[in-house]
Amino acid sequence: MELINLAIMVTSLAVLEVSSHVAIRNAVKVAELTSTSTSKIGFTLIALSTSLPELAVAIFSAVEGEAGVSIGNVLGSNVFNICAIVGSGLLLTSLLRGGKVSTAVAALSSEEMEMMYFGMFIAAVVPIAIVGLLPASPLVGALLVAIFVYYNVKVLFASKNMSPDATSSEARDPGRRGVLVHVALALLGVLGVIASADFLVDSAVRIALEVGVPPSAIAATFIAGGTSLPELSLDLNAILRGEAGLALGDIVGSCFTNITLILGVSLLLSPVKVDTKVFSDLVMFSTLANIVLWYLMGKGRLGGREGLYLLALYVLYLASVMGVIVLR
Repeated sequence: MELINLAIMVTSLAVLEVSSHVAIRNAVKVAELTSTSTSKIGFTLIALSTSLPELAVAIFSAVEGEAGVSIGNVLGSNVFNICAIVGSGLLLTSLLRGGKVSTAVAALSSEEMEMMYFGMFIAAVVPIAIVGLLPASPLVGALLVAIFVYYNVKVLFASKNMSPDATSSEARDPGRRGVLVHVALALLGVLGVIASADFLVDSAVRIALEVGVPPSAIAATFIAGGTSLPELSLDLNAILRGEAGLALGDIVGSCFTNITLILGVSLLLSPVKVDTKVFSDLVMFSTLANIVLWYLMGKGRLGGREGLYLLALYVLYLASVMGVIVLR
């Protein structure tokens, strides 16, 4: 049985790598054909796709009256996305490629930077507002979903080539059909990433149980990181392949999607009121992670040293979550 799970794990890793490559290559192609930056494609198309595991958790947990599970998952995913994924990406880029991601940030237009800053601002402010000011109610959930829809439509259709007012003749243009093909292939690649990540986590959990790893340790590692595995695979590959703009767009877009769409759905569907004050430590780390990334991007400081800072913050977060240290 252990050998079967090991075989599933190895196969899943291989499919994960191939699917990541397919998703990245076609997302870049979509950006080229539509004259849209890769960071915008990452912020919208890829971010929504890689957030599907969190969305599934949000829907099922909210319907079952366990919205707190989804809220904790959302906040934890944001910390993981920024600290673990960006941190490891910066460190690996520095070690393996001898370069920095700062050049990719410097190449972003003012419009793209505005998109990034808005995404990080919402991801940092909304959790604080819900814990300290606003009630965790369906009305707030509906407002968050509305913010997600409005801003994604605004970002997507900012480019003339992706305007919803395109004529029927444009819609029949071979180039536009080509865009649809590459969008479909990119989404297919992302779905492959999600499916293989699910099999990978499941086989890893089974192996861990068979060798005697405690269920609590499994929950804090494999399960907690499982919903963020698609971002980890895609974005690390993107950074190492020189597509840091796509990776940063996906990271910031995923955090924005988590805090607006995923958190909004959790509050909208939850039949009971959620006591968000119990998430104060998670909110603190999620907010801090966004502020640190905001600062580093604004200063253009994205190298191996900054990667170590982010990874150190993630270690501090894990120590706090597991009760090794108490911050308050």
